[in-house]
Amino acid sequence: MPEPATRAVLSTRKVVFLVIAAAAPMGAMVGNVPLALTRTNGIGLPVAFVIASVILLCFSVGYAAMNARVVNSGAFYTYIARALGKPAGTAGAYVALVGYTSMALGIGAAFGYFTHLVFAGLGMSVPWYVFTAFAILLVAFLGYRSAELSAKVLGVLMVLEFAVLIIFNILVVGTKGAAAFPAESFTPNQAFSGTLGIGLLFALTSFIGFESAAIYGEESKNPERTVPRAMYIAVASISAFYVVTAWIIIGAAGGPDAPAMAEAQLGDMVFNLARQYGGEILYDATAVLLCTSVLASYLALHNAASRYLFALGGEGMLPAALGRYHARHLSPHISSLVITATTALVMGTMAALGADPYTVIAASLVGLGTLGIVFVQAATAVAVLVFFWRRPDRSLWRGIVAPAVGAAGLGAGFILVTLNYSVLTGSDNALVNLVPLLLPLTAVVGVFVSLRQRRANPAAYAAFAASRLRRRSADSLGDGAPATYTRSYCLVGGGPASMAMARALIVEGVPFDWFEKNSDFGGIWDMKNTGTPMYNGAHFISSKYTSGFHGFPMPQDYPDYPRWDQVRDYLRGFGRAAGLYGHVTFNTEVTEARLQTDGSWSVRLSDGTRREYDGVVAAPGTTWHPNAPQLPGQELFTGRIRHSATFADGAELRGKRVLVLGGGNSGVDIACEAARNADAAFLSVRRGYRYFPKHIGGIPTDALVAGILEPPRGVSLSGDLGQVIDSLVGDLTRLGLPAPDHDALASHPIMNGQVLHHLSHGDLVAKGDVVRLTGRGAVFADGSAEDIDEILLATGYEYRIPFLDPELLDWASGRPRLYLNVFPRRVDSLYVLGFIEFADAAYKRFDEMAQLVLMDIRARETGVHREELQALKATDQPDLSGGISYVDSPRHAGYVGSQAYQSYLAELRDRFGWPDVDDDSLAAPAADADPAADPADNGREDPELMDATS
Repeated sequence: MPEPATRAVLSTRKVVFLVIAAAAPMGAMVGNVPLALTRTNGIGLPVAFVIASVILLCFSVGYAAMNARVVNSGAFYTYIARALGKPAGTAGAYVALVGYTSMALGIGAAFGYFTHLVFAGLGMSVPWYVFTAFAILLVAFLGYRSAELSAKVLGVLMVLEFAVLIIFNILVVGTKGAAAFPAESFTPNQAFSGTLGIGLLFALTSFIGFESAAIYGEESKNPERTVPRAMYIAVASISAFYVVTAWIIIGAAGGPDAPAMAEAQLGDMVFNLARQYGGEILYDATAVLLCTSVLASYLALHNAASRYLFALGGEGMLPAALGRYHARHLSPHISSLVITATTALVMGTMAALGADPYTVIAASLVGLGTLGIVFVQAATAVAVLVFFWRRPDRSLWRGIVAPAVGAAGLGAGFILVTLNYSVLTGSDNALVNLVPLLLPLTAVVGVFVSLRQRRANPAAYAAFAASRLRRRSADSLGDGAPATYTRSYCLVGGGPASMAMARALIVEGVPFDWFEKNSDFGGIWDMKNTGTPMYNGAHFISSKYTSGFHGFPMPQDYPDYPRWDQVRDYLRGFGRAAGLYGHVTFNTEVTEARLQTDGSWSVRLSDGTRREYDGVVAAPGTTWHPNAPQLPGQELFTGRIRHSATFADGAELRGKRVLVLGGGNSGVDIACEAARNADAAFLSVRRGYRYFPKHIGGIPTDALVAGILEPPRGVSLSGDLGQVIDSLVGDLTRLGLPAPDHDALASHPIMNGQVLHHLSHGDLVAKGDVVRLTGRGAVFADGSAEDIDEILLATGYEYRIPFLDPELLDWASGRPRLYLNVFPRRVDSLYVLGFIEFADAAYKRFDEMAQLVLMDIRARETGVHREELQALKATDQPDLSGGISYVDSPRHAGYVGSQAYQSYLAELRDRFGWPDVDDDSLAAPAADADPAADPADNGREDPELMDATS
């Protein structure tokens, strides 16, 4: 079984290296400077580079500040959606798609143009569109296969590009001396002559790619430091190099004569200057490196546009087919083909119309692309400003001033270019010069699509542009002063939820007593415990890769889906590793917890003693009280009826005709036991379920869906999860089961593929709802009848807290209504853990819920944030569904979307300055990690230790 891959860790130096390579300095100087000179009618271009540098440095300051708080996928629209809302994020994504696509189109034309010039210099006249067609085919092939130029290839090209341009600069300065730096370039007369906005556009175009620092930063050990440093160094370095090189190119061309030379020679200008100052060798090197640089940029931009298209398709904001990736190459192949087809269509049309590839196609499309990206960058700067505006930890410079300057500069540049677009295109055609209006129109379309999705597909809307706050440790928050706790608490229960809570209380230093009625940890996972629903064939329905507490993963030698006894041993191993045995009193039940008039609690134990506490944390478990409905005609039935909680082994069913009533995970599991052991086995379900195979391509399904493990070659999981599962299990109605009546995660997933195996082999027969029982059997909704010896009711469990007065809680559909599934609305000193359900492994969520309890306990102790937390508990009504319309049943009354729940808890921790928990912050000592060690080897049975610490 493959393990999660170990990521390569990038240093700041490597990130800077990759960012500068993405900016393609050769293409920026040789391709942009001549065109900028012809369009701006002045030699003040270096000033435009300086202004662009200042704007982008300010943008980088804000961008990096937000990156320090929000994990970034590399897409601008993620930040826009977080701060300005999902409709604005969709608008940003649409505009970015248009921008990167236009850039790719323009760069493709530029490649054909410059390669045509190189071949013309060799005496071969080949039309530019032949080379562009070659580039389209090559990039289409590489994009389809998800091929990127390696970092080493990009690095070599970048070093050679810089080397050639530096040699050129040195040769020009050596020949012309101070004249290589014409002072006129920085005079107000030149700096602001012509159209500064167009010069600024070309300058900004030269920086496209610097924003990739955030993408590479996520591969670094410390993104909070690496991304800001890499962006500052990269922008500053590129800025200095561009200003100096553009200035020297102007000086080499004769200063004030440079615009005329650019007008006459266009793309040949820098080539000719290279030949003039460095001879044929420098000319050849410049020519070759320019072509490779432009081709590499074309591939990168094509892939960027493809990935935007792929992301929007996968997130439901464009047709879902665009969000599918190739099963073998794992590439966004459909999106790549769409970008390729668009490129071929536009290039073919332009070539047929005789448009100039450099002054018309490249200038207008690269200009439009840059405008789109600048538009999105400006929106991102505004998003940074909004994000930090009300945050107490904001920096005035990084969170307010710098992003404001960046937004104003980028916005002004966008407006100036839009107003002077005719100068850029060199056309007086009104229709051509209205092209920039495509961008705000595209943004409006994005908003419309987003709002439509909010109504039609709320789950996709909720998942769109999902982001999470970056985890913060206690050290990073700076306020490391621990509270001194005087209040004591009573913790009830011995299962995983109470164990997570106990660890948190111990680490925080909160005084507590802990009582568990059974003789050891394990809860329902110990078959010796009275009332446990466990049976010999039971396995975890979540895999070892997604399960386990923070800092204490399940052992690698465990199977993908551990058996019940392995889960029990894991819990006990965790108890030893976290030092929990010295804090718990076993074989002691809490029989009553009574709220006193002064807000304290009087707790009665099974030995008859009472103790007083300031608060109670109840983690009693949810599967101890069977729900056994009365069936019509039950009084007539002569066979045996029992709840599945009493089932222990398949051998109990031998020689019988068995009906299992209920289609949840336990029901189908026991139905499989019946199929293997009983004389005849029937499964009665009232509605359609979705049956998830536990493995896809040999990989645990939950680990694939969570992104913990990569899918094997030939397996594609992109697109709608329900469609993927349906394609794997097929039409369930042919097996006698009802068709699913809900989306994939709108009900608790049934993680069982064996039930379909037994149904398809006739070992198990699917039946509808039971209409009534007869003396010898059951009659079903379709009118059929079967003789039955034994009925197992897999009909779920009731939520109860036997030691509490039910009136303390508000109940609905048999579930207590708890704020964030933890806090009773009316009782301030009571906490309930474990009364929550979601389509996810639970133990790490218990860790996060425990931190939520601690946050409130500290507020009670110190008074800090006390009133705010009380107000939230009383009135806050967050939507934790994740946009999913859950099945209307008592089982789903407390159901939440796992990602929505995690995100909301993270927001609360961030709001109240509470540190996050992760595997590092809660790592257990390796020496204590053996789950199979004998529990008797620890000191939990030492009476003195027990009395002193309980």
